Amino acid sequence: MTATTTAIGRSPIGSQLTALTVRNLRTSARVPQLLMFSLTMPMAMLVLFSQVFRSVAAGPGFPAGISYIDFLTPAMLAVSTVMAGTNAGVSAAIDHTNGLYDRFAALPIRAMLPGVARTLNEVVFTLARAALLGIAAVALGFDFHGSPVDAVAAVVVLVVLAGAMSALFGLIGDRLRRPDVVQFAGMMVMMPLMFVSSAFAPIETMPGWMQAMATVNPVAHAADALRGHVLGTATVGDTATALVAAIGLWAAVTAVPVLTRLVRPTRAR
Repeated sequence: MTATTTAIGRSPIGSQLTALTVRNLRTSARVPQLLMFSLTMPMAMLVLFSQVFRSVAAGPGFPAGISYIDFLTPAMLAVSTVMAGTNAGVSAAIDHTNGLYDRFAALPIRAMLPGVARTLNEVVFTLARAALLGIAAVALGFDFHGSPVDAVAAVVVLVVLAGAMSALFGLIGDRLRRPDVVQFAGMMVMMPLMFVSSAFAPIETMPGWMQAMATVNPVAHAADALRGHVLGTATVGDTATALVAAIGLWAAVTAVPVLTRLVRPTRAR
């Protein structure tokens, strides 16, 4: 057992959470290659997609008077948050492989704290990616049409989505516990979340069955709300729907370990 984990175990809950969060941030910073790709990949995708798919703006189902870069940028904020969620799953699997959770099990630490610290880590990097993505978008001609209230609401939607994605992919990492397997499983979950949404094209242009799937996709609602705030057309209902969808997913994922612990004693009988 390391001195760090021992110190964490003897600390109050607030200090434990702070120590775990700092530990996660330091771990991420110690892999500069991963850190660089995590922060710059969304910018590369923004540049690529804004050029390759800009002809979508000429289609009949595309909103009139909106440039594709203005349409795409808020969606890329949501998409990059989903992509980064897979990192949370891989990090959780690595911690299991390294025996960190076994050490935590021997300490008076609440089971939820490592997951909360992982989520806070993702929130920090989500905000950093959003700032870099915004800079790249402005260079490509992006224009923010909303108000300061829209900007704050967009950040709230993005942070809640980051928490939901961190919880979802963190659960996958906790269950599979092999970084290579988690990476592939995360891709299978990530792809429909990204593409069965309004991120790259209006939902109205999709087949009916895909539109039905998009109605229950938290990423689709987050992309719509973010786009509305960027364009200055968002309503309270748009924001509320995005938050409810993300919080609903977050709550469902968080409930899985609790339900699992409740069911196991019943099975043992």
